[in-house]
Amino acid sequence: MKKTRISIYDTTLRDGEQSPGAALTVTQKVKIALELDALGVDVIEAGFPIASEADFEGVKKIAESVKKSTVCGFARARKEDIDAVYRATKLAKNKRLIIVFPTSDMHLKVKMGIDKTQAIKLLNDTLEYAKLFFREIELITEDGTRSEINFLVKIAKQCYSHKITHFTVADTVGFASPFDIEKIFNALNGINSSHSLVLGIHCHNDLGLATINSLTALRYGARQIHLTVNGIGERAGNTALEEVVLNCHLHQEYFPYEHNVDLSKIWEISQLVAKYTGIKIPKNKAVIGQNTFSHGSGIHQDGMIKNTNMYEIFPPNLIGAPKSSFPITRHSGKSGLMLKLKELEIMLRNNEIEALMKKIKSLDSEKIISDDMLIKMIKQ
Repeated sequence: MKKTRISIYDTTLRDGEQSPGAALTVTQKVKIALELDALGVDVIEAGFPIASEADFEGVKKIAESVKKSTVCGFARARKEDIDAVYRATKLAKNKRLIIVFPTSDMHLKVKMGIDKTQAIKLLNDTLEYAKLFFREIELITEDGTRSEINFLVKIAKQCYSHKITHFTVADTVGFASPFDIEKIFNALNGINSSHSLVLGIHCHNDLGLATINSLTALRYGARQIHLTVNGIGERAGNTALEEVVLNCHLHQEYFPYEHNVDLSKIWEISQLVAKYTGIKIPKNKAVIGQNTFSHGSGIHQDGMIKNTNMYEIFPPNLIGAPKSSFPITRHSGKSGLMLKLKELEIMLRNNEIEALMKKIKSLDSEKIISDDMLIKMIKQ
């Protein structure tokens, strides 16, 4: 099957850092950016330079340090924002400006205080100014999925006429369904292209649909996808990078997309982002949660001992994770216990194993039994 090349755009350092309490130091931002570069993402959104001196310095340091990925700076439709991005990314080997532009009636009227005609004029002036400084420019439509589709198409056509390189639809509040995404991209695909206007998707996870919405956008014409490591981001987070690339890897018949991400580096950068942001990874988080490769049920432990494919759809080493574990709990079975005893080099007779199993089953909690606790139970 012929695969389609897609661009992986990482916004961990901007949208991800906007998670409450996730402030990063400049040094930490640069470290994560270098790891993202090594991971193979195409674009690193380094931050919002005009927001503060620290933000500006972070974007500047990343622009100077990253060697392969395109470094992107975030701006509103304001000249001073664009100027700040230009100054911060001036030394980047590859750079891009991303302009966030509200397109829904609510955002235009309530937040911006303008109508659609005024919005078109503002966008025209903004793009004309941005083109003086940047060859690569991306427009992201804030609240795009709650915008009137004909107006969204009109904005996209304006970007096309200005020869802007990227046009991204944002599901800013995570409200869209896959059916909404299909309608929007079918409409956008009607724009005739004599030059490349790359369509992109940026989703939030407020209803738990970020990953499927993003993959749906790819199926209907998007060729760039905004992601964050561990799915961190405002409110319920953004589309998780690890979920998208693993779906592309395991479901190639449905998502036949090529990218440059090195799957074996996912676990390492996942742990780094969690450490620096202080946002713990839920144990049951898809792909990179601790329980993904941890099997406590006796039935599952027995199945895994016989064949790891029984209850794991990909091996831990695919993403650089530690090997599978079989924690002992009151739900464990004899096979799991025997494996644990073998690891601890403890030999017991059959009647002793049966007595130990009975002791474990009698526990009134779901607590994982540590090796020390198990040894103590054996001695008793």
